[in-house]
Amino acid sequence: MGTYDPTHLLKDAAKSIREAAEDLAEGKAEWDRPRDVTKSLAWLQELVDDASKVLIQGAGVLPRMTNDPDAPKAGQRIAEAAATATQLSNQLRKAHDAAEDVR
Repeated sequence: MGTYDPTHLLKDAAKSIREAAEDLAEGKAEWDRPRDVTKSLAWLQELVDDASKVLIQGAGVLPRMTNDPDAPKAGQRIAEAAATATQLSNQLRKAHDAAEDVR
């Protein structure tokens, strides 16, 4: 089986999150129950955890794709972003755990 470029999947995911954020900010969307907020936190945690994994892959592959002298530094910055995403994922997990007991 061949590989594919995941760029468009990531674009679609970003579009969905942006749309939800805009709709919440504009009052077009709102949660009905605390349970829905808790579920959203769990899904956001999964999203950020997966984003960290995508970033790790990008950090490793970018320097190998080119001979550009800036590529290793860019890969390092991407790896730092992955570490930050992991920290955010951990915070979202804690937020989810705290919200789980709210009724």
